[in-house]
Amino acid sequence: MIESDEAFRLTASERQSALWLKLLAHLQDKLAAARKQNDGDHPETKTYKLRGQISTLQALIDLDLPDEI
Repeated sequence: MIESDEAFRLTASERQSALWLKLLAHLQDKLAAARKQNDGDHPETKTYKLRGQISTLQALIDLDLPDEI
């Protein structure tokens, strides 16, 4: 893996593409489902796994943030 000081961001036009909008909707649905599932009473290991999934999904969704942030 190549390390970089520069954050990976999508351009404004990439954030408006049909593919990205479709992926974003899917990621948001998955995030909502994972958060709902995380609200339940689970063993510690399952909770850790869900929190990892939530963190990963949120990081992908955050690619939708403007470049200025």
